[in-house]
Formats: sequence, structure tokens, C-alpha cells
Amino acid sequence: MEPKNQYNYLLNKSKNEIIDKMGQEFNFYPQNLWTYTLKISWFGRKKIMLLFFEGEKVSQIKIKYIYGKFTA
Repeated sequence: MEPKNQYNYLLNKSKNEIIDKMGQEFNFYPQNLWTYTLKISWFGRKKIMLLFFEGEKVSQIKIKYIYGKFTA
């Protein structure tokens, strides 16, 4: 079981710092919501991290578990 605040170190990071730490996924740079796929299980369940930005800094982080296609 992962700690709930495992990704809190990303709070208040800039978009460029997020790209340096997490890599370049398909995120439209000017958007205020970026997503990263953290894990895909063998039966298709995905662990998705949502990063919410206010200005250029991460203001909120959410983790979602989904099956199939993700829609915000």
C-alpha cells in the first residue's frame, strides 16, 4: 500500500520541473490539468495522477484508478 502523500513533493513545482522529474507525456503545456499514467495492471486497471496547476505551479494532486479510457 502506497502512502497517500507519496507525490506531495511535486506540489509548488513548475511545469518545467514536472517535465524534468516525470518526463514528457502527452500534456498540452498551457493546460491547467496534466495527467500521468503511473501504473497499468495486467487486467487493464490504470493508476492515473492528475496535476492541477494555478499559474505555473502545481496546486493540487489527485490519484485515480480507472478501467478503460480516462475522461476528466
